[in-house]
Amino acid sequence: MGIISYIDEFFHRRWPDGFVCPQCDHRAYYLIQTRKSPLYQCRLCRHQTSVTAGTIMDKSRTPLEKWAAAIDLLGSTNGINAKQLSAFIGVSHKVAWTMLRKFRGAIRELEAERRLAGTVHAGLRALAPKAIFTFLPHRHYRCERVVGVGAAVDSLGMPSELKINVVRTEDLYPGWKELTGQGKERIASEVASPGSTIQWLNDWRMERSPLRECFHEANRWLIRLFNGIGSAYLQSYLDEFCFRWNAAAKGGSLRDEWNRLCFRTQRTDRLPARSVA
Repeated sequence: MGIISYIDEFFHRRWPDGFVCPQCDHRAYYLIQTRKSPLYQCRLCRHQTSVTAGTIMDKSRTPLEKWAAAIDLLGSTNGINAKQLSAFIGVSHKVAWTMLRKFRGAIRELEAERRLAGTVHAGLRALAPKAIFTFLPHRHYRCERVVGVGAAVDSLGMPSELKINVVRTEDLYPGWKELTGQGKERIASEVASPGSTIQWLNDWRMERSPLRECFHEANRWLIRLFNGIGSAYLQSYLDEFCFRWNAAAKGGSLRDEWNRLCFRTQRTDRLPARSVA
């Protein structure tokens, strides 16, 4: 497939219902074909854009066919690491790692905005090496990373939407896996939307809650694909797991979810529309 064909494909991926100006939402445009990648100029505000402008692929030197292959691969598997992506689409490990970082950065933006609604169950779990011996279960050992597991649940307590956030050390009582009052308020504000009902689960209730299996599923996913994750990137990988889990819970197409993610543009810099002279 040539570059022109991929531009046509990306046009329909970004604007499946036809062109929409990212600045003013106008639908009519002029096509400017003075360079390798064409520009689309809004007839109303004259804003110029391309099929990748404002997306995670903006200004990337990686060919469009590699991005298309990566999007399809991420949407058809249960996760992939940089080594696997490099081999599958034929790019260097560094390029594959950079592409995955961009994908996960876009997910992080979505997760930072997303909140759970309705009845929300939340509790703490800890990620730790298998060899650790926790003589005191509530003690916070140095090698453990505490995460808050939250889910919107139905009337039977079954999760329908999931969020997992790394808990900051300052939100825990020193040396213990227990949230301070301030920490609990912060976690609640990050997990649940205003008006939601939050039920905090202690260790006993977490062990008997469906959230326990959600956490173990996330832990197995991290180990299987990445052999565990360091603290610096842990949140971005947990965000990807939740993105995938929530897409599956909705029963929609994972490929469509990845496609929408990749062509999602920032709209904070929208300009006022100008009439054409």
